[in-house]
Amino acid sequence: MTVLDTSALIDYLLGGGAADQVQRLFDDEGELAAPDLIVFETLAVFRREALRGTLPEQRLAGAIADLGDVPIELFPSLSLRERAWQLRHNLTIADALFLALAESLQESLATKDAALAAAAEQHASVRALRLS
Repeated sequence: MTVLDTSALIDYLLGGGAADQVQRLFDDEGELAAPDLIVFETLAVFRREALRGTLPEQRLAGAIADLGDVPIELFPSLSLRERAWQLRHNLTIADALFLALAESLQESLATKDAALAAAAEQHASVRALRLS
């Protein structure tokens, strides 16, 4: 079960960027995984876009509604805290939580973030799926 990061989920919900690649992952696997932090991060990005006026409120409202239907199994961040803390010197804690989950599941991490993909391969035993 591939771990999906926030950047990829946002593209999927808004239908841009890596949306087609994420859809193929869902088609191939049925369900993906993420730490529960992904809900917070997604809503925080949507809030920022709303405040900037870069996306219409109606489009964001639709994406927020669709978030509840995305086939992602959410894993508690609390159980990932120790490994995330070990990775703190090379990653933000948020990124470390995604990486810790991928490690614990022994799965790949799908991300648009090139720095996170590089860190996954350099500082953990995780294969990164680099999305564009």
